[in-house]
Amino acid sequence: MPRAIDWEEVVDTRTFSAVQLKPGIVTALAWNALARWLRTHLVSLPELIGRESTGLVVMGFHLEYREPVSFFDCEAFRVRGAFRMLRRGERGQLDLRLSSGARELAVARLLVRPVAIRDPVSLGAEPAPMPEALMMRFEADERESTSPARLLPDRLATVETTGTLLAEHTRPFRIHRHLSEVAEQWSWTEIPVLVEAAKEDLALAPHEHAALLRRCLVRRLARFDVEFSRPFFSFESGEIVTRAYDVAERLAFVHRLTSSRGEHLHATVVEVFEA
Repeated sequence: MPRAIDWEEVVDTRTFSAVQLKPGIVTALAWNALARWLRTHLVSLPELIGRESTGLVVMGFHLEYREPVSFFDCEAFRVRGAFRMLRRGERGQLDLRLSSGARELAVARLLVRPVAIRDPVSLGAEPAPMPEALMMRFEADERESTSPARLLPDRLATVETTGTLLAEHTRPFRIHRHLSEVAEQWSWTEIPVLVEAAKEDLALAPHEHAALLRRCLVRRLARFDVEFSRPFFSFESGEIVTRAYDVAERLAFVHRLTSSRGEHLHATVVEVFEA
């Protein structure tokens, strides 16, 4: 069984919205869980990047909420994360579980791709397997030859082919430094914040389907999936093209984060709400 890290996360008023545990909190916890696992069982992220000249680029993130919990139900919850390498070191997968007592609050999966850092100043990099010296430090059951499953394409196709399009909205944005990380590119953990603003702009706008669209303001998010295509860099501008769908009486949103007037796709997000 892959080694895991486990800790208690104390709740504060920022952890929850009025509806549920925020997806942006879960993305931040997933990234921190990976950093904790690496520091405990391999090398710290600064050492991995600085001394080993190896980085980890996020390819995708998948979150599923389980039992409902509110701010007043939960003073703290457990975070448990286990990491393994796939496809002979070309991919990595972190499995995350959030729980409170016997209740499972959410599960998530983070997919990363190792890269070899070629420029120590700009941290410019290119895809490369995890170095063999580091691979040897993984346990046998933490190294697999299989490829990780791509969940987003099928889930995206289900929404777009079986759902009824309700509305569309385009929201411009810029990657300021509060959305960036050390390599002066966007921090993937901020994706839920960016798309939530686009989604709520659409929900609050006057529209013939306003009552249906505004369900996203009061109902729980059931699933959040994102797949990344290319990074944004600090101060770069882009647009979020958001489409809302009715999928068998469940509200769903598809967000495409683009630049150069839609020529470049940076990420695709699918959100599905509870019925």
